[in-house]
Amino acid sequence: MGEDVLVPAFLFGSIVGIVWLVSYFNSKKRKTIHETLRHALDQGQTLSDDMMVRLSLANDPVRADLRRGVLFIASGLAFAFLGSMVGMEDDSAIRPMLGVAAFPVFLGLAYLGLWVSARNERKA
Repeated sequence: MGEDVLVPAFLFGSIVGIVWLVSYFNSKKRKTIHETLRHALDQGQTLSDDMMVRLSLANDPVRADLRRGVLFIASGLAFAFLGSMVGMEDDSAIRPMLGVAAFPVFLGLAYLGLWVSARNERKA
């Protein structure tokens, strides 16, 4: 196998690996919260409203949308900055890097839109 096969395979494999890791640890966090609740209820403890609110915030999709949006926009800006740095040496490199940077920026804007929409629904 040459590097013309290994590099793209590693690139796409790392994307799959990152998505799997995020999903795995989110699932583990939810499972831990459920086990904690089950253990407390089995011991006969009552759960206060404050405790339930704090536990529900651990899996709050509205906050997750804000975080994802900010992270995607930051990664897109990082790619754009990298493109401008590489573009100083080679003028033909800046346009492809800006194209790559556009994907995470638009994903981030979509997540921020979902965050604003969900936030407005909660207030209504």
